[in-house]
Amino acid sequence: MIELWRQRVGWIYRMRSIYLFASLLLFIAVIPVLDSSTVSQKILINLFNVLNLVAAIAAVGRTRQSFVIALLFTLPILGLQVAGLLLGAKHYLVWSWSFGALFYATTLMYLLRYVFSTDVMSADKLFGAGAAYMLLGMLWMYFYGLSQHFHPGAFALHGVVQAELPVPELIYFSFTTLTTTGFGDFVPLHPATRALANLQQICGTLFVAILIARLAGIYPERDR
Repeated sequence: MIELWRQRVGWIYRMRSIYLFASLLLFIAVIPVLDSSTVSQKILINLFNVLNLVAAIAAVGRTRQSFVIALLFTLPILGLQVAGLLLGAKHYLVWSWSFGALFYATTLMYLLRYVFSTDVMSADKLFGAGAAYMLLGMLWMYFYGLSQHFHPGAFALHGVVQAELPVPELIYFSFTTLTTTGFGDFVPLHPATRALANLQQICGTLFVAILIARLAGIYPERDR
């Protein structure tokens, strides 16, 4: 019985990327239907974000260095987020978003290094690859949020300039851009925001191409 539980715990520890994958998928599916203008649902959005942070720390904390770095980025994110919500000071939220962008960029770097390592491709790496793709959308969501803060009116919805897009709309725009879907309802207006959208489309396309090449490279050529 003890050996059985030891094996189950070991399986959970090895498959840590699946938790990040599931957390990000839940975040992307649930957040767009929430109303970020109400305090209760704004708190709920932040709780989902905390779940992403915890899952990301677990996914990349495979060494002491990566764990400490991820944790050091998380603490100011949460502290500044709470301060911004309680005090109603927007500059705290801006700093929180800045640290959030750094956190997801660092997480993405560690996760990609793990996924594209020369070891045997495992199920955990496949979930890590899926999580890394969604992390691209999350990272650019922060970029777009910071862009519209420093450049008000950076987006237009159905031809109407928007002073500021809420988080659910930023997520929607980020992932439609990442997947090069482009429904045309949201349009970036500021040159910096357009440059970010171009870079996201390129990164999303290259990620899929490199991942397919990596998967194809792990299978040896059949002997004739």
